Amino acid sequence: MKNIILTAAVFVLLLTTNVMAASNAPESVAGITIGNNISTIKSIVEMNSATSPWQEEFIKRVALKDIEGYKGGYVVIGDCKRKDIILRMKLKYQDSSMEFFNKIYAKIEKRFGKPNDWRGNPFGTLKVWKWSLGDADGNVSLILQHFSGDDDSITKGNSIRLSRPSWIKDEMECWEKDHPAVHEKPIPAKMDGIKWFLPY
Repeated sequence: MKNIILTAAVFVLLLTTNVMAASNAPESVAGITIGNNISTIKSIVEMNSATSPWQEEFIKRVALKDIEGYKGGYVVIGDCKRKDIILRMKLKYQDSSMEFFNKIYAKIEKRFGKPNDWRGNPFGTLKVWKWSLGDADGNVSLILQHFSGDDDSITKGNSIRLSRPSWIKDEMECWEKDHPAVHEKPIPAKMDGIKWFLPY
């Protein structure tokens, strides 16, 4: 009987912890809030920079001005179901040190628990921790990253990303519904066999 009561108590504790964590999912970084219209941060965005990433016409990426403690970044807004609504953000911290990265990581872990995923590289130049959190409005992805390598395609220093992946998926589905794909016949290859797939 004691075992049954103990098991039930542990289950209730875990359930309560999960509910608390779910209701505590982050929405904002540096005054930028997912779900808000981009007009709420018009003083810190470069609206003339708004562009749709390649093959992602359903969203627009807008550059952020430097704000205290941060060295630029961007927000992603919807262009269909949630037009002009902030769906994702990435901010680069002004402090690019490993010490600062570890300090921010410790604060995030204390608030949201251990991360769900590690996406670093074996060389130690890229450290990426990812949290997948949930709340009443859907899933929230939180990513903390440090990079000290030579790859220009990766943001150097420390950065943080916050997004609602389900909302971005909604935008894609909305766009595809309104803009059905047109299938055109591909341009014929200029070479035969495997050579067409290799550099020369």
